[in-house]
Amino acid sequence: MQETTIAPTKPERRIPSHPKDIVNILLVDDQPGKLLAHEAILSELGQRIIKARTGTEALGQLLRYDFAVILLDVNMPDMDGFETANLIRQRPRFEKTPIIFVTGYNTTDLDRLKAYEMGAVDYLFLPVVPEVLKAKVSVFVELARQTQTIKTQAADLAAHNRRQAEQLEVIQKLNDELKHANSELEAFSYTVSHDLRAPLRSISGFVSILLEDYGSRLDEEGRSHLLALDRAAKRMDALTRDLLAYGRVARESVTLEPVPLKPLVEAVLSLTGAGKTHSANIIVEPELLDVMGHRFLLEQCLINLISNATKFVRPGATPEVRIRTELHGDQVQLWIEDKGIGIDASYHHKIFSMFERVGDLHRYEGTGIGLAIVHRAVERMGGACGVESAPGQGSRFWVDLLAAPRSREVTHPNTP
Repeated sequence: MQETTIAPTKPERRIPSHPKDIVNILLVDDQPGKLLAHEAILSELGQRIIKARTGTEALGQLLRYDFAVILLDVNMPDMDGFETANLIRQRPRFEKTPIIFVTGYNTTDLDRLKAYEMGAVDYLFLPVVPEVLKAKVSVFVELARQTQTIKTQAADLAAHNRRQAEQLEVIQKLNDELKHANSELEAFSYTVSHDLRAPLRSISGFVSILLEDYGSRLDEEGRSHLLALDRAAKRMDALTRDLLAYGRVARESVTLEPVPLKPLVEAVLSLTGAGKTHSANIIVEPELLDVMGHRFLLEQCLINLISNATKFVRPGATPEVRIRTELHGDQVQLWIEDKGIGIDASYHHKIFSMFERVGDLHRYEGTGIGLAIVHRAVERMGGACGVESAPGQGSRFWVDLLAAPRSREVTHPNTP
């Protein structure tokens, strides 16, 4: 066979490649000189070059590697390039692998047609021009690299989808467990409400009967014990009631809708008897802005905030409470202000937590759950709450909620 003549070329810098981006190029030729020459040209592409001197050896390499392109000599002893290409194409894995035929002999149009029928992408004649060879091979190298990248991305995506599916299964399992736990909590709440509070009310009832029918027969210490028992039963009943309220607030299904504050405040005042039972002076601003909220959760907030405002006052003082709203952008700020005993600033960050109580615990009854209910309810409505207070200067509790559409049209909100 004719030896390849290679024109001298200026050395080019080898293209660095990430190991994952490197693809394989197969050179098949029975002449070592031509293999070395083609390897020298193509090594500048920075890819892995594998050589074979016979068709059989080439088929063996195909069992071990995938190739971006095959450079195949037509004229080889025993098995020529056409026979080798035909056997390569019989393997489904390589039926699309690009093959470039190389020959040093003049060929007929029939030979070239035969090569193209076997899937050849090009037909080169010796002597090979290095720039032309590099240009043609580099096209298929880049194509193979892109294909390899797509396959890697597809595999990564499939793995990600599998992980996501597994995570969804875990989430679904946790949701099912949560639903089951909520069902058990509902059953527990029902039991507490009916089976625990009833005996407590009975205890208070029997204490009242004992004091009324047998109080004259008891000494001061005996009556003191009965009164302590009555207070303990009522406190436990209040604690149970507040815990049930907190549990309902925490699990209530929440859908925000426009809630008119004015009628809701009036309903809460009527329900709690505030302003009558406690002889409190409660001022409700005539124009309370509507909010986006949940009626039950808002009711729980108002009950606890108004109850605290009328309860924590100096002995002998008449509770004074003011309820008003302000519009700030798309937010309504609801204020419950009192002139009570006030709260030291060091406790402001604690009072919205469960079972946190401040002040004289013997003088002011409470469970330490009321403000925790307020905080949880406001949180579930997507709002915020806080307090401005100092000892002896009263307290100003505020709740921020999204304004109802009608309230956003107000141009002159109430001001202090």
